[in-house]
Amino acid sequence: MYDKKIRIASIGAGMIGRVHAEILARMEQCDYSGLADVDLDTRKTASALGVKYYEDYREMIDRERPDGVVVSVPNELHATIGCFCMEQGVNVFMEKPIASTIEEAERLVRSASENNVKLLIGHHRRFNPMVVATRELIRKGELGDIVAISVLWGMYKPDEYFDAGPWRKKKGGGPILINTIHEIDNLRFIYGEIERVYAEVSNKTRKFEVEDTVSLTVRFKDGVLASVLMTDTVPSLWAYEATMGENDFFYHTKGDIYHFLGSKASLTFPGMVKVYYSDPKKMGWQYPLTTEQLNIRSRNPYPEQMKHFCRVINGEEQPRTSGEDALRTLCVTLAILESVEKRNPVTIEY
Repeated sequence: MYDKKIRIASIGAGMIGRVHAEILARMEQCDYSGLADVDLDTRKTASALGVKYYEDYREMIDRERPDGVVVSVPNELHATIGCFCMEQGVNVFMEKPIASTIEEAERLVRSASENNVKLLIGHHRRFNPMVVATRELIRKGELGDIVAISVLWGMYKPDEYFDAGPWRKKKGGGPILINTIHEIDNLRFIYGEIERVYAEVSNKTRKFEVEDTVSLTVRFKDGVLASVLMTDTVPSLWAYEATMGENDFFYHTKGDIYHFLGSKASLTFPGMVKVYYSDPKKMGWQYPLTTEQLNIRSRNPYPEQMKHFCRVINGEEQPRTSGEDALRTLCVTLAILESVEKRNPVTIEY
């Protein structure tokens, strides 16, 4: 039992907003006090979760006076809604990305500072124990010096995904802002800061205004290179959402999506197979390799992310996904879009 439950409300009951709402309704750490969404059908969701429904989030904040609010709304609304909540003294958990533009993201970060509240951003993968373990393996030097990283992501988004959110077909949608941003945050969290990006895109298959496929070269500040290939229009075993089993909505598959290539050893992810020469004196392509299965398992990071939000509000922890950190991920992601437009490499300006 908890001496003082954190009072939490949420805004937005779309695909990810509903995931957060269901977790909040079950959490012992918090008192889930309200759900706001302009879609009146959300009344049914609120009723099923035993929480009060509001059409207007401002009325909910005024009446419920939550300690924190979980915001899951379209990207262009992040700054307006987030700043309003923080101006009322409410701590904010904002679903990724932090905002659509650098200016709006900076506005959110400023608002948190000026109103003395916490701002966390929903880069949920940072709470998966497999992601955390991979970061620790690399930073402890168990792979030696990292030489290169590869990322492969392929899924098929069905027509109803775009029918439910027509904005996904237009500028501001597409796999770069919706999906690649997750991979960028993973690369930053696991390995380090990114210096330069170069991207090529295609909309050859779907022929939407936005891309359906992206090929990306990443250069980290220490000179390490990464390649990222992503498309949302193919049947595939190789996508983070499918292989990690974090969300039951996605059909579960098995396949390695990351390869971390080091001077002493390499690592597959999420297979977690470490590959190396057992005899350091016999290294070379003519010698046998050893493969070692690491006993590290995935776990749903969404509940831990919400528990972390409560602990941050309570002053027990510092944000793992701060506004400033998420702003850096956004800078890299927007630089990818700039590279597409300019057809040139772009150096990141944080």
